[in-house]
Amino acid sequence: MSDRSYRLALLMLGHGVFMAFLVLSVEHGLLRSTFGDTAFQVFKWISQPGVSCEAHRYTAVLPQLVIKGAMLLGAGLSTMLVMASVAHVLVGYAVFLLCAHAWKAPVAALGCAGAAVLCSRLAFYSPALEANYLLCYPFLLVGFVERQVRLGDFPPRAVLTAVLLSLISLAVHPAGWMVMLFIVVFMAVLGWLPRMAAMALAALALAWPLLARLLFPPTVYEAGLYAALVEGLKSFGGMSGWASLDFLVVHTFTASTTYLSALVVLAALVVGWWQIGARWVGVFSMAGTLAFVLVFLIAFHRGDAAVMMDRGVLPVATIIALSASALVLRMNASRSRVVVLILVFGILLIKVRDISFASRSFAGHMARVDKLSQQALDAGTRRGLVDCVDADGPRDALGWALPVESLLRSSARNDQQPVVLTCANTKPTDEELREDEIVVLDLRWRCNAAGHGYFGPVPGPVRPVADP
Repeated sequence: MSDRSYRLALLMLGHGVFMAFLVLSVEHGLLRSTFGDTAFQVFKWISQPGVSCEAHRYTAVLPQLVIKGAMLLGAGLSTMLVMASVAHVLVGYAVFLLCAHAWKAPVAALGCAGAAVLCSRLAFYSPALEANYLLCYPFLLVGFVERQVRLGDFPPRAVLTAVLLSLISLAVHPAGWMVMLFIVVFMAVLGWLPRMAAMALAALALAWPLLARLLFPPTVYEAGLYAALVEGLKSFGGMSGWASLDFLVVHTFTASTTYLSALVVLAALVVGWWQIGARWVGVFSMAGTLAFVLVFLIAFHRGDAAVMMDRGVLPVATIIALSASALVLRMNASRSRVVVLILVFGILLIKVRDISFASRSFAGHMARVDKLSQQALDAGTRRGLVDCVDADGPRDALGWALPVESLLRSSARNDQQPVVLTCANTKPTDEELREDEIVVLDLRWRCNAAGHGYFGPVPGPVRPVADP
């Protein structure tokens, strides 16, 4: 197989991943945009004026700008919910296209496609901006550096561009500095980065945790994770009882095989780098992966919702995918290339299928909210109080995002009959609210503060709604 045919086949597989994601994002658009904290984000994009930056993630506003633009054009609510779902996928696809066709950087392009799918499953159906963007933004730096290697030049302006591209990833996720440090050192080991450029980028990555704490105060959730890190380090001897370790084991070997593909790829790339005489590259890839996983285990040792823990470990896919793509594109023997293509196709197919089937895990939650909303309407209730404690399963459980989940879904069906459901254990103050207000996270939010009128009035009083 020729070099051109081999690279073209790999790029086509990358296109296939994002095309499959686009189909899934349309098919499950309502679910992806109205579940959990993603629902809260989408609600704010539609209901609140201006552009909001979640947790100081200023580099993660692109899907929000898409929705703001659609609102100006008069798009309907149902259309915007699907657009919000698709927009998340389009950001990663745009990075892939830039690397593959503008910069002619196949390692970065294949790595971007691999990272998008390798460890994804539950998080695909709750595409909050942080972790998902750490699967694509780092490849902007990789692709740019790969392009400069192809051009055979790395002038000072290229170093400045590399710093700016690095900042995009550093600012989008609290663990971005770990991923970017690995990427910088990995490219230096491959000989892609000049010494001074590598030192500057590595220093920026190492200094970022301190700079970020000074520039952007951590959210309450982040502060809790930092406290959990300290607590976990103190209880390191009891690691066998950690909820995070149990989560990885369960979702690798028993309840699901979410991370089994990543484990297989990691083992294969260590062996592969060893066989081509670059054993230290394989050792470094293994060390970088284990370091990130260890931080995840410590930070989430007390456990969390399954989708939140899935997001916590998700960015490790970037580390594995970059090393794997660099190895795959170094294959020269024709027979080896055919074998690699078959293996890559098989892994990508298995993972896309796994992600597709994972929608069943959230179907019960969505059906439960919809049934409760319809039951409230049938009883003439527009503000319902629900017992959220008793649930059929962990991902069927109702929680803090229930008011926006119910509002978005009911308004998408009939904007003249929105329903707001609230968990009884949150002690809502709905009786005191105006008809255009809801309470989320103990704060009042006007449903049409932006003035576009997507949500009709939600009159009281609050009445209990029995679980069907």
